[in-house]
Amino acid sequence: MTTEKWYPFIKLPLTIEQFDQLPRNPAYKYEYIEGEAWLTARPRTYHALLALEKRTPASTVEGFGREEISVRKLDEDDWEEFPSLFAWAFHRVVPFSLISVEDRLTAATQCLEHVRKGGDGPLIKDACFVARCDTDEGERLLGAILITLMQDGDLERFDDPTWKEHAPDNALAAGWGRPHLTWIFTDHWNARHGIGSLLLDHAVNALLDLGYTELASTFLLGNESSTLWHWRNGFQLKSYPGSPRALDRRSTANPTE
Repeated sequence: MTTEKWYPFIKLPLTIEQFDQLPRNPAYKYEYIEGEAWLTARPRTYHALLALEKRTPASTVEGFGREEISVRKLDEDDWEEFPSLFAWAFHRVVPFSLISVEDRLTAATQCLEHVRKGGDGPLIKDACFVARCDTDEGERLLGAILITLMQDGDLERFDDPTWKEHAPDNALAAGWGRPHLTWIFTDHWNARHGIGSLLLDHAVNALLDLGYTELASTFLLGNESSTLWHWRNGFQLKSYPGSPRALDRRSTANPTE
């Protein structure tokens, strides 16, 4: 689901000197107009592709502590807990970091419902997992990975006609499309302990069992932690389809375009 509706337009009265000192976020266009800084959302996403190979999920998560982590397949009851964890996981990532706590929870709920209802393609339930641990206060949700099916078009071309295809009713049974890592989120306080990678390990093995050989993913330019996580887990960055170099390569390869 696109999150562009949650990017606020920001207008600030500043001197030109103050404007020049503003930190820049790649998700925004910065303009100085009549004594004001105008910040307009211009998010850019990149695709990455992972060639699937069997993985051995870690039995423990380094640095997490003595609490034992369990990973299991997604259950319908899990959806009720997802919005609050999602909002907390992304509270420092644009656009969620730019909106109120209440709006952030609303955005999280809408994003997750969109996935649940197939808005990002059929949900591959057998490849969706949650991580939990037992504490003195009871079982606690630590993270989740949600995998959907997208068209298997060229990730480096906006104009690939495959992107216009719609998933057939028997998409999963027919092996249609390409799996896409639509959302992965973990508890903020327990980030960078390997929980996300552990969830990915389980999803990869499940996708291989279903006959898939690739997993696509998408991340926002400027989200360094996500970029590094993808790199660390073996994803290969694909060229941005709208870059001048990509357009030049296509025009050179296909002079009639």
